Amino acid sequence: MDDIQRGDPIEEATLVNLIQRAQIDLEPEAFEGLYKLYADRVFRFLLVRLGDVDRAEEVTAQVFLRLIEKIDKFRIAPKDNVAIFSAWLYRMAYNKMVDMLRRHRPAHHIAIEHAEHIADHQSIIEQIEEQLDFEQILNKLPLLNDQQRQVILLRFVEGLSIAETAQIMQKSEGAIKALQHRSLESLRRYLQK
Repeated sequence: MDDIQRGDPIEEATLVNLIQRAQIDLEPEAFEGLYKLYADRVFRFLLVRLGDVDRAEEVTAQVFLRLIEKIDKFRIAPKDNVAIFSAWLYRMAYNKMVDMLRRHRPAHHIAIEHAEHIADHQSIIEQIEEQLDFEQILNKLPLLNDQQRQVILLRFVEGLSIAETAQIMQKSEGAIKALQHRSLESLRRYLQK
C-alpha cells in the first residue's frame, strides 16, 4: 500500500479492492490502506463534534479496531461503494463517540444559586436534537443518488469547501452549488416522511 497516502481522494476501484482483500484474506496491508484513506477524515469528523484532540484520537483508534472486527459485515454494492462505505464508517464513528460520551460524562455539581450564571453554549435538549438529527440524516443518505451522497459527505461530513468539493468531483463550483442545493432538498423531503 505504498502508493496510497493519507488523505488521498478515495477511488471506487481502490476502495473495493481494499475491502475485498480485508474481508477475504484479512490482509494487514488492506486495513492499512483503509486507515490511510479514512483516518484523517474520521479524526476531523470526531474533532469537530468533540472539540478535544485526545478524545477524537481515542475514538478514531476505537473506530478502526471496530472496523477490523466488522469488515466482514460490509456488503460491496454494484456501485457507489465510496459513499456507502463512508457513511457506514462515519456511522461507526458516531456510535463510538456516543458510547465514549456516555461512559465519560462528567458530573458537575453547582450550587443552585449559581446555576443561572453558567454560560452553557448549548442546552442538553439541543445536544440531543443534534444527535437525533445526525442519526436521521445518516439513515437517509443511502436514499440519495451517488453524486448527492458524495456532495453531502464532502461538504458537511468532511467539511470541504465548494472549491475543494468541485475539484474532487471534477465539476464546476456552480455545478456543486446546484447539486448541493438539490441534495439538501432531497434529504429534507426524505426526513419529512
